[in-house]
Amino acid sequence: MKNKILAVITAVLGLLAAIGPRTIFPVCSAAEMKMKCYYTANAEIAAGIIAALVGIAIILIDKNKVKLALSAVQAIQGLVIILIPTAIIGVCGSPMMHCVSSTKPALIVIGALDIVISVILALLTLRDISVENKSR
Repeated sequence: MKNKILAVITAVLGLLAAIGPRTIFPVCSAAEMKMKCYYTANAEIAAGIIAALVGIAIILIDKNKVKLALSAVQAIQGLVIILIPTAIIGVCGSPMMHCVSSTKPALIVIGALDIVISVILALLTLRDISVENKSR
């Protein structure tokens, strides 16, 4: 049961990463010129959707070895969520911009939570695999 709750949380974090930069913690307005944060928001849509789908897959799949692999993929996806605004694409250069003060920190927190929860999920799954092997 704990595994399913954690998987739901990772799916929700993925959705937050996907929709957040356009709604909850929006990037700068791209009315005249598209800045780096615009492209970061677009990339986060893809990264967030993938993270949400992996979280849903963890919920739906019953095989622990597959869950373990998906938990590792989810942790990597959390890292990608962090790297997009910090290293891969980035955000605007001015600390006064909204993307620097809200979007980037929010995505870092979302990605970090995704990593931590995915590692916990992997450890719980490893424990379940160990219990299964001992009962055989």
